[in-house]
Amino acid sequence: MTFSITVDPQSNNILFANDGRSHALHPVWLRERTTEPDTVDQGSGQRLYDPCSIDLDLAVAEIHSSGESSTIIWSDGHRQSVLHELIAQEIGWAPAPLDLPAPTPWPTEPQPFPRVSWPDESDLDAQQQALNAFWTHGFVVFSDTPTTPGDLTALAGRFGTVRPTNFGTLFDVYAKPNPVDLAYTPRELTPHTDNPYRRPVPSIQFLHCLENNATGGESTLVDGLAAFQDFAIRDPEAHEVLCSVPVSFRYHFGDETLMDRSTILERHANGTFAGIRNSDRLDFVDAVDVAMLDRFYRGRTALRSLLGDESRRAMFLLQKGDLLMMDNRRLLHGRLSYQLESGLRHLQGCYIEHDGPELLWRRLAARAH
Repeated sequence: MTFSITVDPQSNNILFANDGRSHALHPVWLRERTTEPDTVDQGSGQRLYDPCSIDLDLAVAEIHSSGESSTIIWSDGHRQSVLHELIAQEIGWAPAPLDLPAPTPWPTEPQPFPRVSWPDESDLDAQQQALNAFWTHGFVVFSDTPTTPGDLTALAGRFGTVRPTNFGTLFDVYAKPNPVDLAYTPRELTPHTDNPYRRPVPSIQFLHCLENNATGGESTLVDGLAAFQDFAIRDPEAHEVLCSVPVSFRYHFGDETLMDRSTILERHANGTFAGIRNSDRLDFVDAVDVAMLDRFYRGRTALRSLLGDESRRAMFLLQKGDLLMMDNRRLLHGRLSYQLESGLRHLQGCYIEHDGPELLWRRLAARAH
């Protein structure tokens, strides 16, 4: 693509143009992206100056363009080289080479189902393909992993640093006497997100199947991204309420309480999906006015009905050696009930954050560039 950079003499904005379309760039916005050696550390890419020191009346003195780049001489004397392709990527006109795979909503179970064999550490292509599936669908199921208790630390560590919680670095999921959580019973678990009461909420959860001889207990997943988008179309008023009315999520253990406040549906400033927090066991809405609460309760009921629709869920049985990696900010997970006397169902779980898999994916993707 051929781009051009000119100056609008009336507004002093820089006009970035291509094929009949143009985008106005604030002079300071462009000036902050300078990479000249006297302004940016060449090792870290960090600025060597305070961007607030830039004159807000900054103007372009000269522009010299040559194909793929332009040289701008600013009114403060700074000389800046600008690659057109990088500007196009920043404003969304061109894909960035190391952009993560775009999430694809799945209102019904994705096909093909994202199940892969555990990749050897030297098989970089297989690792990247597994991460492609994770970023696209919000989950991937690995099979054929080692199943010694504690192996999960190293398995999850392939992707990032394991985050301890009050449940431990790893937590064991099986039926226990005097359980501190319903996950430690054979009961059915409705679609939910984990730890909505934490600040911040853990980003990614792993569940590692060490043994499963029980009857029942199928795992379920629901795509919160697809539900967010569908709900906005079906009931925009209820969608807005669940995006704006704060809820307290509380978890009591012993004499202590973990609590955080958030909306059930979370969105970015541009209105797009940022996350979902859903727990029918732990949420308590603020005491807003009665009319708003009526809309909230109706909306929450409608959303839970949508999330509970069996046609929306992916359902699968975790077998010994399977490892589920799922996005806890996007997906809701659950399970069917199982017969306690029929056999042992033993999983281990842990959490990591998004930055680990993001860094790994970009390292793997950079091999092609």
